[in-house]
Amino acid sequence: MAPLAAPQLQQEAETGGLYERDFYSWAVEQGEALKRRDLNALDWDNLIEEIEGLALTQRNEWVTCCAHIIEHLLKIEYYREATDKVLNHWVDEIMLFRRTLAALITTNPGLKGHYRTLFPDAWLRGRSDAADRLAEYDRDNAEKAGNPAPKRSKAVRERKRMLPVACPYLLEDIIAFAPRRDREPREDIWPPSVGRA
Repeated sequence: MAPLAAPQLQQEAETGGLYERDFYSWAVEQGEALKRRDLNALDWDNLIEEIEGLALTQRNEWVTCCAHIIEHLLKIEYYREATDKVLNHWVDEIMLFRRTLAALITTNPGLKGHYRTLFPDAWLRGRSDAADRLAEYDRDNAEKAGNPAPKRSKAVRERKRMLPVACPYLLEDIIAFAPRRDREPREDIWPPSVGRA
């Protein structure tokens, strides 16, 4: 590959500076350069970073949705004081996150080969979020009963001890969606322990 000429180096430095100063203008400029197939006008390093970032965004969205479902499943299973209204709300939330996951699965089939490696991250995040929420509920209930509420950190530690360390749910029971079989997530698929709760 031939070294860049001085004007090209200056243009590249200016383009990189634009990336830092005005992302919108940089993106428009790079889009126009791509349409013209003007390879010399492209800010390669930042373009590569942005494209890789797009893929990472899809992966993170999958993990986040899956973690939210796990959090709600754990709350259903481990918060015995929940009213029917609260339980129904959590079920509605699960279905919302399942629909988002189904859309991600449908529009990003390349993620399929990564579910098993992404799932542990979703489990850890969902378990941690569930412990936080359950601890909040415990503290609120103690205050409503006129009892001193445990410190937040202690309540979270206690809830984490109560929750399983390894995920008790199958990925299929969390997603409840198979692109070849379903048009949208199924409402009749639940982990057995959650179904009993």
